Amino acid sequence: MQMLNRYFTPFALILISLAFYYRVPEEGETGLPMDIKLSIAIVAASVLVNWWLSANKYRFIRWATALRHGQVWINYLWSALLVYFLVPYWAPMWLLLVMAPVAAALSLGKGATWISGLVSAGTMLGIYAHRGMAPEGPAFGMALAHAAFIVIFSLFVHALAEAALRLRDAGPA
Repeated sequence: MQMLNRYFTPFALILISLAFYYRVPEEGETGLPMDIKLSIAIVAASVLVNWWLSANKYRFIRWATALRHGQVWINYLWSALLVYFLVPYWAPMWLLLVMAPVAAALSLGKGATWISGLVSAGTMLGIYAHRGMAPEGPAFGMALAHAAFIVIFSLFVHALAEAALRLRDAGPA
């Protein structure tokens, strides 16, 4: 999880910052819209909770497996909410939905990686449908490619993590 926090948290913050910066304000808009305010609160909560879990992981060693599962699904929830709120402003927000399956790939088994990848991909397609993307044409084809990327990339990361463990366990050549 520390590796995920080290690399994906800055990436998520960059995506979110770009969504804030490049959003086009609606006519007559004063102040920040509610979805932007909620997004800021979600980011703050996610940073605090992930930091707290990382700082206290050895304190709750008995619950390590449950905490890893919980952290994967908490990251999924935050990512899904951020994508829902911010995808109208910045289309690449879907990349946040890669975080939970990658976390599962690094810290859980292949089954959990499959499940989190499929759930994240399905969530992205559901958000797109709810936001008005019709299931037809080139835009829908791109959405299907994004969904496939989420699943395939997380399985790739899982295979890399397993290969690294096999090499470590094999010892010096």
